[in-house]
Amino acid sequence: MMKIYGVYHDVEPTWTTKKSRGLNTLVYVTEGKVRYFIDNKQLDLEKGEFLYVPSNQYRAWMNHPDESHKKYTAVFSWQDSIHSIFAEQNQLLRFKPRNPAYYEQRFAFLFVQWLGQKTFYEQLSYHVIAELLLLVSQEKSERNASPVKEQIVRKMQDHILYNFRRNITIEELASIVDVTPNYVTILFKEVIGVTPIQYLHQIRINTAWDLMTDTNMTIREVAEYLGYCDQSYFNRMFKKWMGTAPSRMKR
Repeated sequence: MMKIYGVYHDVEPTWTTKKSRGLNTLVYVTEGKVRYFIDNKQLDLEKGEFLYVPSNQYRAWMNHPDESHKKYTAVFSWQDSIHSIFAEQNQLLRFKPRNPAYYEQRFAFLFVQWLGQKTFYEQLSYHVIAELLLLVSQEKSERNASPVKEQIVRKMQDHILYNFRRNITIEELASIVDVTPNYVTILFKEVIGVTPIQYLHQIRINTAWDLMTDTNMTIREVAEYLGYCDQSYFNRMFKKWMGTAPSRMKR
């Protein structure tokens, strides 16, 4: 088990934190840049980067001088269990996962659970943090895809990121990287861990979360903006990824 002391979502914060230690910290940057100070080392984290700071190291952060940022942070202490499995428990870990959309979704789900404090929220929060730590350990130890495969998948990822508001087909991705449609899904899942279509929905739902928390757009407007012509389908996809209905989150 572990004890969680807080889960936070910083959106273009204007504050900084002073040096402290004694608790483990997970950080995931979703936009911009943030500057961390770990013991005597300066780290400039960018969008898509994951940071684990163990309790035995001092930490502090400030806005990066070039741009502001958005990030999720979880602060907790170990009580064995995952501590004995997670290989990096006593080491600083900076990592950029292959599937940033999934990590962002899991951190958003963790934040919703902690903020809403529904039944079993603590147990669910423990499992999400454990999942994130184990996923990082797994990906670090299994990064054995060839550079050629990585390059091909990165090209498909970029295409999805730039065109996620419209319907992207497997055939379209296949033509971009010059492979067969059947191989597109196999290759993408091998490197990223999900299919291209699942990845597309992850990007859309993460964007929906930001739009509903940062703008005055209605749920219908958000759904249409993201390419969901059927709002009921959007509602189902949102609840699948975030664990709560968009109407509940909007309130």
